[in-house]
Amino acid sequence: MTNRLWIIILLLSFISCEEVINIDLKESEPRLVIDANITDSSPCIIALTESQGFNSNKPYTRISGAIIELYDNMGNKEIIRETKDKGIYMSLMAGKTGRTYTLNISIEKEKYEAKATIPKAVPIDSLYIYNVKVGKDDWYSPCVIFRDPGEEENYYYTMMYVNGTMMRSIYLNDDEFRNGLIIERILYFDKEDNNDENLKIGDHIRVEMQTLDKGMYTFYKSLYSIAAGGATNPTSNFTGGALGCFKAYGSSYKEITISKDHIYTK
Repeated sequence: MTNRLWIIILLLSFISCEEVINIDLKESEPRLVIDANITDSSPCIIALTESQGFNSNKPYTRISGAIIELYDNMGNKEIIRETKDKGIYMSLMAGKTGRTYTLNISIEKEKYEAKATIPKAVPIDSLYIYNVKVGKDDWYSPCVIFRDPGEEENYYYTMMYVNGTMMRSIYLNDDEFRNGLIIERILYFDKEDNNDENLKIGDHIRVEMQTLDKGMYTFYKSLYSIAAGGATNPTSNFTGGALGCFKAYGSSYKEITISKDHIYTK
């Protein structure tokens, strides 16, 4: 007998915003869900919960009393303490770009481990609004321009905020075939994310582009596969059979208030 389960993945950014992604999985037994994040100049934040049936109305069970160790490749080490919020743990150590972090979590006799490296943030050079035209329809969509660093592979996860509200759509890309080039990327806008309203002049647009390590990019790709009816579970970077991920990333931002000067029609 199988249950439909949800994973809650908390994505904490520099400005302490939170995104919740709900994923439909098929599992017979509840499993540990680990949501861990670290980025440059910010602490490591870990949320431990237990997956549950889709039809359950109970609050998610938070896991307290875990022993969590964080250390980097420079020899720094910390035992992470639980906060006043049950099941939420936060380090004193802040992340640094380029360092690789190892997270060890022990719950009773079970052990889980993941590694992640914080990539260098890739700055967004400019942001404008592209007037998309398809047949008789047209709508505004933000477009970002940035230079991809040529010395390494890069993986991008981009989010959009409209008038302070984060849109549900996300944009996942890598630099295959575009390594080292200037990239112009249209973020095609879905009005269903915005109470069925298209973008208009006067709207405030904020774009956050996160640079991921390869492990986290693989995790997100597997989420898309699940949504398309593919893989059974996301490809976690944790050992031990836990769901969830350890996310390390760098972020850059650009924002505008839409005016006629920002709109480009091809």
